[in-house]
Amino acid sequence: MNQASNEIRCMLIPLREGRLLLPNALVAEIIGYRTPDPVQHDASWLQGRVNWHQREILVIDFERLLGKPDTGGGVRQRIAVCYALNPEQGWPLVGLVAQGIPRLLRVNREVVDSATGGPAGDSPIRMNLWVSGEELMVPDIDYLQAQLPAQ
Repeated sequence: MNQASNEIRCMLIPLREGRLLLPNALVAEIIGYRTPDPVQHDASWLQGRVNWHQREILVIDFERLLGKPDTGGGVRQRIAVCYALNPEQGWPLVGLVAQGIPRLLRVNREVVDSATGGPAGDSPIRMNLWVSGEELMVPDIDYLQAQLPAQ
């Protein structure tokens, strides 16, 4: 096997504290932040809906989902529009708030220092990876989708 087949192209999504790591194929587009329209839901982490290419998507503040306080967003805030893994089970797309401009990263075994994870569907974080000494969180998109209100 060659080097390219052992790599996963990923997108680093900056948060207020830390970074999310998503497979590049899961990210449809990075859009400028816009204030979401409110939705009827009790969760503070669900910011609301935005329109993206004539589709309504729900916007999630991942750090608030983890129980961290809302410290506001900056001028570089973005929304990472992501594909759901099981679109037939609800919302086919979801938006994750980014606190800066995401960037590409190629991940392979050689750059991963260590990794920990739990069973799918139990937590917003599917796995933690340490790459070059930095902790990266891999979100559990199925878990996120299950937390969203019905469409």
